[in-house]
Order: sequence, then C-alpha cells, then structure tokens
Amino acid sequence: EMDHIKMAVSKIEAHHPNVLLVEKSVSSYAQEYLLAKEISLVLNVKRPLLDRIARCTGAQIVPSVDKIFSPRLGQCEVFRLERVVEECRSNDSTNKKSVKTLMFFEGCPRRLGCT
Repeated sequence: EMDHIKMAVSKIEAHHPNVLLVEKSVSSYAQEYLLAKEISLVLNVKRPLLDRIARCTGAQIVPSVDKIFSPRLGQCEVFRLERVVEECRSNDSTNKKSVKTLMFFEGCPRRLGCT
C-alpha cells in the first residue's frame, strides 16, 4: 500500500502543482508525502465548488490519480486562506463563536461564468 501511495504522489508531483483540492479525504501517508513535496492539500471540497474553481482557474477535474495522463492545471496568481470568526447571539444571551476558513484564488485568467 505504501508503494502505491508513493507512486500516486509521484504522479501528482510530476505535474508540479502548488495546491491540490480533493472532493473526499486522502490517506495520512499521502498527506505527509504531499507536505514533504510542498504541495498544499485541501480536503473535503464539495463537487459544485470544485467545478466552480476549475471553471475559474481553467483546471481539469481528474476523477482519480489513476486517470492522470496530461491534466490541465488551473492558474491563479495568489492562493490564500483566511480564517473568519463569527459571533452568534442566541435568545438566552449566550455568545457562540463559529470559525470558518475561506479560500481565495486571486488573479485567475478571465473566463466566462466566473465572478
């Protein structure tokens, strides 16, 4: 299994991505290998959001590492994460804090349907 994971990460690395977005999860071993290769990994991205990011960056969504042949990588000038804390007041005057992490893809090529 470890050899398969290393081979899969090598296939990904061969295309020189900076960021990899996946719809589900990735094994902890693969996460470690990707980190060692300095490839940022975003897990559990919903398919509609993946579709939108792909459309705006010009990326091709690949259903599996086994299907990577000549993928079209997306482009943006800056990728950044920002944590936002929201305070919610309830009826009983208690404050609850919600933390959300937002992804920003800035400087994407101009494409139809992207805002």
